Amino acid sequence: MRSKRVQREIDDLVAQGWRIEEETPDRVVMVDREFGSVGSHIVVALLTFWFSLGVGNVVWAAYNYVSNSRRRVLWEDGDACPSCGATVPATADYCPSCGEALESGPDPTNAVTCPDCEAVAAGSRYCPACGTKLADTAD
Repeated sequence: MRSKRVQREIDDLVAQGWRIEEETPDRVVMVDREFGSVGSHIVVALLTFWFSLGVGNVVWAAYNYVSNSRRRVLWEDGDACPSCGATVPATADYCPSCGEALESGPDPTNAVTCPDCEAVAAGSRYCPACGTKLADTAD
């Protein structure tokens, strides 16, 4: 699933004529290809039509297709807000920039932060650093 920030960037680029070239779970490669301007094709046609019967225009279009292509890679950021893209600390439950609730999976270690000394205790009822009862603070 894409973050809202990356999806918004993809939508903006698609509206500008870009296409998705490659897509993986952590990145999307966008490409914008062009065949050259109409004016350049007219010049090439006038200069080469008499001896190549339009092959020059095809070669010119292929050259522009390859050399003037633009690529942009959009990365999914693990430490960014999915809504606004701001940098978010790993321990945050809400984005400090926009206030969006962040997805947080269950903690497999059942680690609890002590409210008094902020030490992290895994699976303890009392803080190993200061002795504060943690059972009341754990859900």
